Amino acid sequence: MPLRREALLALAALLFSGLAQPLMSAPLNLYWMHPWALAPGFFVLCRLTPKRALFAGWFMGMAANLGIFYWFAETVSVFGKLPYVVGMIALLLLAAVSSLYSALFGWGLGHLRAVSGSGWPFVAAAWFVTCEFLSPQLFPYYHGLSLYRIPELFLVTSVTGILGLSFEIILWNLLLVAAVEHYQGIGQLDRRAWIRSALAAVFLFAATVGISAWQTSRIEAAEAQASSLRIAIVQPNLDIPERRKLGATGMAQRHVEQSRAAFEADPTIDVFLWSEGALRQAPSHADNALVFDFIGQSKREIWTGARTVEWIDEQKKIYNAAYLLRRDASIGERYDKIKLLPVGEYVPFEESVPALRRLPGMRRLSAGKHMVVLDSETSARPSFLICYEAILREFVRREIPDETNLMVNITNDAWFGDTSCASQHLMLAAARSAELGIPLIRGATTGISAFVDARGVITDQSELFTDETLVANVRPLRAPTFYGAVGDWFPWSATLLSLSLFVLSFVRKRRC
Repeated sequence: MPLRREALLALAALLFSGLAQPLMSAPLNLYWMHPWALAPGFFVLCRLTPKRALFAGWFMGMAANLGIFYWFAETVSVFGKLPYVVGMIALLLLAAVSSLYSALFGWGLGHLRAVSGSGWPFVAAAWFVTCEFLSPQLFPYYHGLSLYRIPELFLVTSVTGILGLSFEIILWNLLLVAAVEHYQGIGQLDRRAWIRSALAAVFLFAATVGISAWQTSRIEAAEAQASSLRIAIVQPNLDIPERRKLGATGMAQRHVEQSRAAFEADPTIDVFLWSEGALRQAPSHADNALVFDFIGQSKREIWTGARTVEWIDEQKKIYNAAYLLRRDASIGERYDKIKLLPVGEYVPFEESVPALRRLPGMRRLSAGKHMVVLDSETSARPSFLICYEAILREFVRREIPDETNLMVNITNDAWFGDTSCASQHLMLAAARSAELGIPLIRGATTGISAFVDARGVITDQSELFTDETLVANVRPLRAPTFYGAVGDWFPWSATLLSLSLFVLSFVRKRRC
């Protein structure tokens, strides 16, 4: 009976730490839970053999990822036009793969505790970062993201990236585990060692606050020098069936009508932002004539997404594109989406498995080559990030041009329905601003549209599935960051430390 009771308590602890993670993510954002809610699960992992800890870690990860990514089943079904059961299978696969890093963390925890002595909470936190960093993730959700609404802490990402915050969050949980172990008389840390570790963690927290304050001051100085630009984000709230019903001309008309109403109410607007695929044809198509009539009347720029078809070497190429339409009604720079979404925009492994080409309902788009800076006549030097691209931290860091001073994320999140995905998508996009010191504006067909300053702070946002036009003053700027210049130095350092200690662990075992 005691063994059964102990097993049930262990299972409950793993479930608690897993199911708490969706609560700490958007849209609930219960970030205050994060420094302690993982400790029960970690305490269980510390009590298990490496093999059992591997399965326990995977179980905890599954509980977390099924709660975070539950929307994926419906999205695969709607976006890929597939049976719902296929979406459920895809969700299980996504959750299983996304849980590999917590399984790997559980397996390695005992090995590293054996060789790291009183410093094991710091080493284990570095190992967690290593697992989180190296694990393949279709939707890269990292633990540090839970603090994205707290710039007083989150701006440390301008130096360490998101994974620096993940390290601190995991460390606090592990220090709680060490404290409980000491209280029960089963731990590796005596009172003096635990106090030293806690003081070191407090020092890291103080450094986090200090770095964030320093980056805030740099952004404030850049804002004082930047000129203001008034931007209107048009959110027409057109779901997928209505978009199809309206067609190309109807889509253009809806956006023009909403933009004209906003301009009549506020003639100081400089730029109108329309969302991904707002134009169903390339801007030059006759269906978009009324768009240029509006530009001729308003003398304002429109930044918009547009489906674009080209014939190259007798092959039809379809692009998910974005355009800058100039004040003189000429067509400016174009950007073609580089990172296409699997299933929805291309078929993975199609070249290797010819049978996949016969799957019904699949869209096959062509990828762009490189990111561009749009030739705006305003003070902005904007670069587009279309939909999924904005959540890919290393892609954005590597590809965003040096002269960019405003990131523009356009998306159609209607595919996700009334789920938490829209909030998660916004959270992931907003993190790019904090990491790189560049403001971001986000136009979503059905929401959530938003203005994000260079601190990563969401200064204004729309509701989901509402007809809205957000208007705000934006100061295009760039406060260059260490992370932007160097990249993932922190997780690579954690990886080097972890792997070195693994080698030491295995060498010791062989000698014994």
